[in-house]
Amino acid sequence: MQKKSNTQILDEFVTHVFTGEYEQAMALCDTDVKFVVFREENDSQVPIYGTHIGQDAGTVFFKNLAQMFEFGTFKMEDSIASDDYIVRFGELAHTVKNTGDVFNSLWTMIVRFNEAGKICLYRMHEDTAALEAAMHVSR
Repeated sequence: MQKKSNTQILDEFVTHVFTGEYEQAMALCDTDVKFVVFREENDSQVPIYGTHIGQDAGTVFFKNLAQMFEFGTFKMEDSIASDDYIVRFGELAHTVKNTGDVFNSLWTMIVRFNEAGKICLYRMHEDTAALEAAMHVSR
């Protein structure tokens, strides 16, 4: 059996996340996987911000994401891959469920793989000002 490439693993991971198959998504990750979303610090007004470590924390994060948004467009425009990293970028448009406003943003995803071919870092960057405006967050 041929070993899957990191690109194939990441494609499977994203598919599992968007279809709510969190156990299958986490099976592609290292036990101590680190998810960093927008910024490393937690934020009481935007619960998806912060650092989430481990498969259980990753599952909770992605479930919270699905509770917050009605997923719309998530388009990948390009990617760059090396032996241990994949950087992808694209655009998205998701509706914030509790406001009905659409969150439009360019995004960048940085994913690192360990020696076993498991995701060990998943870092997402998006337009936080656009997110907070769609959520009606006031600072």
